[in-house]
Formats: sequence, C-alpha cells, structure tokens
Amino acid sequence: MAGRHWVAEETALWASDSVVGPLAGQLAHHPVTNRDLDRSLECLEELASLRAWVDAQEAKLLARISELTVASFTGQGYARPVAEERGESLTAAEVGTVLRVPEGSAGKLVEQAKLLVNFFPATVEALQLGRISRRHAVTVAQECCGVPEHEVPGFEEQLLEIARTTTVPKLGHRARRLRERLHPEALGVRREKKARERCVMVEPDRDGMAWLSAYLPAEAAYGIAHRLDTTARTLQRPDEDRTLGQLRADVFADLLTHTCATDPTVTADGTAGRTDRLSEGYRGIRARVFVTVPVMTLLGGDQPAELDGYGPIDGETARRLAGHAPSFTRLLTHPETGVVLSVGRTRYRPPKDLQDWVRVRDRTCRHPGCNRLAAGCEIDHTIPWHQGGHTRADNLAALCKRHHMFKSEGLWHYTQSTEGTIQATSFAGRIYTTEPEADPAQAQAPPPF
Repeated sequence: MAGRHWVAEETALWASDSVVGPLAGQLAHHPVTNRDLDRSLECLEELASLRAWVDAQEAKLLARISELTVASFTGQGYARPVAEERGESLTAAEVGTVLRVPEGSAGKLVEQAKLLVNFFPATVEALQLGRISRRHAVTVAQECCGVPEHEVPGFEEQLLEIARTTTVPKLGHRARRLRERLHPEALGVRREKKARERCVMVEPDRDGMAWLSAYLPAEAAYGIAHRLDTTARTLQRPDEDRTLGQLRADVFADLLTHTCATDPTVTADGTAGRTDRLSEGYRGIRARVFVTVPVMTLLGGDQPAELDGYGPIDGETARRLAGHAPSFTRLLTHPETGVVLSVGRTRYRPPKDLQDWVRVRDRTCRHPGCNRLAAGCEIDHTIPWHQGGHTRADNLAALCKRHHMFKSEGLWHYTQSTEGTIQATSFAGRIYTTEPEADPAQAQAPPPF
C-alpha cells in the first residue's frame, strides 16, 4: 500500500500547477527535454496502474457486498435462488446510492465484479498488477463465458496476452474469432438468445440534445446504418450545406417522426429533394410527456421550457410541441412565481390534478438515484392509507414498481418531513435524503385542486 501511495503523491506532484503551469509558460524559451516528456509519460503509466489496482479492489468489495446481502436472506430461511434474486436487487440499490450511479449501472458493476472474482482469478490478478485495465478485464471474462470449461484457462491466458498489448476493441475482435473455434453452441442459437435482450435507450445530453441508441441483432443494426448512409448520400448536392453526419441524423429523425408513409427524400411534387430539417420534422411525434411552458414563452418569449425527463428546451421547440403535438400535456406556469396555472387534461384518475402535480414536482422516481420518469411511476402514499395516511401532496411521492415493491415489503423505508423532501432508509440502514427536481417556486406553490 505504501508504494501505491507514493505513486499517487508523485504523480499528483508532477501533474500539479506548480510544475505544469511554469513549464507551459516557459515552452517558448526553454525547449522541452526528452526527460521531461518521458517522466510525464512514466507518471501517466503509473497512474493507470494505480487505477487498475483500485478497480481490482473495488471488484472484490462489490462481490463481497453481494455475497453478504444474499447471506442475510439465506440466514432468514430463504431458498438460495430466491435469496440471490433479492440480494442482487438490494445490492444494486445499496451500491448505486453509495457510488451515486443509476441502479442499473450499479447492478452491472456488481454482476461484472462477481463474474471476475468468482471465476477468473488470473484476470483479477493481472488487473491488480496493473497489466490490464478494467475494461480489458471485463472483456476477457465476458468472452470466456460459454467456452467449454476445460478450455477456459488456456483461452483466458491467450486473451490476457493480447490484452496487455492492444486496445479493448481489438481485443474483443480477436477474442470473438478465437471464441468461435471453441464455443460448443452454434452461433445462430446464441444469437437468438441474445436477441431477446434487444432494447432502445435514450440518454440526455447538454444544450438541448440527447443520445438515442439501440441494441439490435448485428444484421439489423448494420442494415439500418447502411440505409441511413445511402439515403443521406442521395441528398448530397452542391446546394446542400449539411454534412454527411448531419444528413444521416436528419434522415434517421425523419423516418421515425414522420407519420406519412411517403419517402422522406421525395418532395410533395414527386421529385427528389431534401428532407425536412430536423427542426421542421416534429409533426409525427406521438409521445405522452409533460412540457412545462412559461406563459410568456408560449406567447413568443425566450425563457426556457421543461421537457419531462430531459430538462430545459428552447422556447421555439416548446411552442412547436405545445401547439402541434396533441399527445404532449402542456403545463403553464406564471412567468414570475412559477405557480402552476393549468395542468391540462390527462388520463390519470381522481384526484387527477393532484397526481399531475406530484409527477411534475418529482420528475422521476423518488428512490435515491432512480431515473425512471415519474410519468411511468406509481403515486404512492408515504404513510400508507391503511395506517392513517392522507391523500395530499405532502404524503404522496412517485415510486417506480421496483422501489414501490421494496417499500411494500419493508426492505426500504421512506418518510416525507416536508412536501417533496424524501428520506429513504436502505436495507443496510443507511439514510439518504432526496429533494424534488422541480424549480423551488414551483415546488412551494399549492397544489392546483
């Protein structure tokens, strides 16, 4: 451990402003020596080794936490399969809150840690010694899965040799080729199993943008990419100012948001032409989400609006969604106080306005770290109805089905000292406080009922 501390301190000193700052200012007058550059690279290499060591210790801890959680259920008389299922869910919840990562990401970390620690000690050792990175280690372990048991040690050794000298993508590519020679199950059968996991994910980004990704069978993914590329290239003309990347993105958006069945590359008169620009192609959107629009923005102002699950969007986009997408629920707020003036009409049952108010206030599930949109959550009484709890804003919160189940079964406990402020007590007894994500003025305004 002492050696590890020395590496950290030495690297921090070498990379500090006291060294880098003056050096940067003197470059024009004092040429950098090979020793300066070499020492910086040595520190970078040592830092990568230290990071790998930390990742190895984290993997061991995560595996142990999971085993301890499962053991707490087996000790209560649960059968091992049931104990493991519950233990995995609660481990992800505990780890997610400690590391401040989404529960799904925490579960993935725990799953990878257990795989490494329980089945691939040689890979964990290589990681601990800093010979490979965590991403390399996970790739080695995952590629070994499914290989005949007696072949695994030799296959793992081959992959570790490759991992020490190459990047993760190249390691994966070579591993897949080697794996096909050893895997006892036909590729078609494995593909059919993995295809059951297909999904689409959306991730918000800055400045009004977001990432949309899909996990699909390879032929479908590459087929889609080929169609987007081919269509985009047909739109490249001397008068076209969009790049090929922008054209691909616009074709992708047009194909998924247009309600018409016509070819998006053909104009109304039947001639080939440019697709609608991305800003003009929203008329096909059919999503049930909230768009919170300040009154003055609706009238032409530039104050940002709020798109449920994402955050601030520009006024022009908000006006377009509020005016032309009937499935969007428009929420109007006072331009100064933020008090909700109208929540429109939705499908939620009585007291309808109160449920809408809670969803707008909470934005997401109120379990610590959960990002599931409140629109898809259940409105739960913090103090249960059968225990005397009231149906009012300061006793209601959005909880997704998973975390509602945690509460109902007594695995997690929640209290609400003031409206919107939730204190959650975990299975391990840790306490986490979460605040609503809505604007303070909005959160303090009385419910619209």
